Amino acid sequence: MRSRSRAVALGAVALALTSLAPRVHGAQQPRATRPPATPQPSSRPNIVLMFGDNIGWGEVGAYGGVRGVPTPQLDGLATAGLRLDNFNVEFSCVVSRVALLTGRYAVRAGADQANGMTLWEVTLAEALKPLGYSTALYGKWHLGGNDWLAKRRAPTDQGFDEWYGIPLTSNDAHITTSPGWDSTKTPAPYIWEGKAGEQSRKVKVFDLDTRRTIDREAAERGVAFMERNVRARTPFFLFYPITQLHFPTLAHPDFDGKTGAGDMGDAMADVDHNVGIVLNAIKRLGIERNTIVFWCTDNGAEARRPWRGTSGPWTGFYNSMMEGGIRTPCIVRWIGRIPGGRVSNEIVHEIDFFPTIAAAVGADIVPKDRAIDGVNQLPFFEGKQKTSNRSNAIFFAGQQVRAVKWGDWKFHYVFNADPGTPGTTARLFNLRSDPKEETDIKEFNPAVLNRVERIVADFWATTRRYPNVPRAAPDPYVPPGRTGGAR
Repeated sequence: MRSRSRAVALGAVALALTSLAPRVHGAQQPRATRPPATPQPSSRPNIVLMFGDNIGWGEVGAYGGVRGVPTPQLDGLATAGLRLDNFNVEFSCVVSRVALLTGRYAVRAGADQANGMTLWEVTLAEALKPLGYSTALYGKWHLGGNDWLAKRRAPTDQGFDEWYGIPLTSNDAHITTSPGWDSTKTPAPYIWEGKAGEQSRKVKVFDLDTRRTIDREAAERGVAFMERNVRARTPFFLFYPITQLHFPTLAHPDFDGKTGAGDMGDAMADVDHNVGIVLNAIKRLGIERNTIVFWCTDNGAEARRPWRGTSGPWTGFYNSMMEGGIRTPCIVRWIGRIPGGRVSNEIVHEIDFFPTIAAAVGADIVPKDRAIDGVNQLPFFEGKQKTSNRSNAIFFAGQQVRAVKWGDWKFHYVFNADPGTPGTTARLFNLRSDPKEETDIKEFNPAVLNRVERIVADFWATTRRYPNVPRAAPDPYVPPGRTGGAR
């Protein structure tokens, strides 16, 4: 579908990834309905990445769920794996997905909701393809911008062999029932599907009815994808970006009105059930020990009423730099490699997944022609070291640094506890002693402020060698000072 050269080698070579610090260079049990497939040989591990949307700590039982809605599938995953209590993400949908799939802070990619990101960015799916991985995305894309089809920025243009889902975001389901909606002026949104080398095609209108069923359909397609690749003895990367609990938060009919905890509780039970569909398939296919499973969420709790989420012990919601907006649930399971039942408060960021997966598959697939912010967390995940390879994280809004975490400290350059309201003056908190971010102690800790300034200065220094991609940059993008193709 696209023709573009690459300046970065993505072949498999011996791994030498040890530290890539910000550097330059419920409910009902899902049933198994298909017969077992022949297990794959134990070669490179399969990767299953499930990525919920706007799910706060307070929705998940293993994280102290407050609604009383059982989440047995996620709780079981946490028991069998590593529960991260200090997992950090970018503050909104698009930038979080950029960071997850590229290993880079999204500010480097010049990404935003209207424009998405350029095809110059190397996604995890693209990096895995030369190793023989089959790749698929089922769910929410949201990385191609509003004009994704014309710009050829579908998932299949960024390394995925196939996809099914929505190109933009869940609130588009409201469009066809909006007062005064005129289809001649505002086209109806659709659920799409596509395969590499072909143009994506419309499947059906995305409205308040199909919004309820898309996650179930995506999970079932994910199971079929795994089955095909197990039979073919092909390693696979399944990316399942779940659309719930993003508003409108409307559960599958199987769960609508069933929990007694409103739409949010019903939808969370639905999420847990769909996770179980995927996990049960992995078990039935005999690939549990050769499959790394990640379950995490792109942002903190949903904020819009009547679909108001819960951040558990934290303050704030998504679209804010408060802990409730950027500290989200994350569970990692790799049976036989990552010890089960562990809980850690060490800092981990979604940008770390790319280099960590590179280490897990045993190949140096992390691009060398750009700044990579992620670090390899595999030794930490495996329990070979007690501490994370990350000591800090930076949080951006547009081009502006809004907050920095360093150890237990968090400094807000602009403090804003409620999205959509004016920010206030800078504040410093110790999250261990003040998890609600209530008492500013910057006047008493000048050494911490100095350290934060060095962290930020070090980041901006990398942009002199590798400038950030300009916002709304067209394809093919060529970095300043380089010639040739788009990669």
